[in-house]
Amino acid sequence: MRSSDTTVLIIDDCAEDREMLCRFLKQNSGHPFRIIETDSSIQGLELCQSEHPDCVLLDYQIPELDGLEFIESLSKNHIHRFLPVLMLTGQGNEDIATEAMKNGAADYLVKGKLTPAGIYRAVTTAIEKSSLLQTNEKQRKELERSQKELEQFAYTASHDLQAPVRRITKFLELLQMDLNGQMTERSRDYLDRAKKGAQHMQLFIQDLLDYAVVGGGSHGFESVDLNQVVKDIVAQMEFPPGCTSANIRVNPLPTISGNRTFLNQLFQNLLGNAFKFRREDPPQINISACSSECTWIISVSDNGIGIPVESFDKIFGVFQRLNTGSKVEGTGIGLALCKKIVELHGGRIWVESKAQSGTTFHFTFPQVDTEKPKIGSQQTVQ
Repeated sequence: MRSSDTTVLIIDDCAEDREMLCRFLKQNSGHPFRIIETDSSIQGLELCQSEHPDCVLLDYQIPELDGLEFIESLSKNHIHRFLPVLMLTGQGNEDIATEAMKNGAADYLVKGKLTPAGIYRAVTTAIEKSSLLQTNEKQRKELERSQKELEQFAYTASHDLQAPVRRITKFLELLQMDLNGQMTERSRDYLDRAKKGAQHMQLFIQDLLDYAVVGGGSHGFESVDLNQVVKDIVAQMEFPPGCTSANIRVNPLPTISGNRTFLNQLFQNLLGNAFKFRREDPPQINISACSSECTWIISVSDNGIGIPVESFDKIFGVFQRLNTGSKVEGTGIGLALCKKIVELHGGRIWVESKAQSGTTFHFTFPQVDTEKPKIGSQQTVQ
């Protein structure tokens, strides 16, 4: 914005005060302002529509609409949501100042304490802040648009790829049946590798589809008992090859407002990781919850191989797989999906871990009720 384009609208029913403000603004020759005046708050709203000022100097006690009512009327117009309004009053009053700032005023100025330098600084600072807010809002909308496009692409691509990959897997199985007993060890090894590659691709596509589904569309929330979610997962869980036992301790968990399917995916992924990245000892998994400032903090701990501290920032990224020395295969989407699910529910997720000393994932959910929610009983699964 060129300095000569900076328009200031002064709304004050006192002619002497308007003259003082004009004089103060004009004293800064290095930054000339285009000044518009009115003694009517109603006309001031009309001038906001027609003249598109960069800043408004508004008397708090002006007739028709007082300062707070003016800001409220202005905020209803989406075009002017970032228009900075500097509230002016003849006497300093902390209650009025607090109320003005709560209602959206950019600043609160006492007329008797104004100076040319002070009013210039207040106006230019308010305009700069407004410009930054508009830029941030524009970038946020652009980021949201790009994110939706990416999620739609991921959904479409993964959905369309499922059928051909299933056909590849099926034909490989048929080929193995037809050639059974006729293949050399090398041929059998090649075919097994092809089948594993196809199965890995199927898993990758499904994980990508799950990730895209969480991001798009509307998701119905309901009351979900996390005790039951975990109980159902554990009841259907199958130990991976090489693991014959585990101790899963489920402490009392809360009932929250959420999407049951996504919460099921969240706990499945975290419990699955505890089994995947285990040590030689049987897995020891502990799930617990505590309350802190209207927020539930859920923790899932294990005694596995752990995660190096330098990798904490990477693990929640899409397609991020850690080099832990483990031969466990994965798609690199599981923890990114966990992060997305937690954030969809208004929470955040983080990790605490040390290499070879186990890992704890913490994540939060808001408590929707004013009363402390009831939580379930303890469960232990051997």
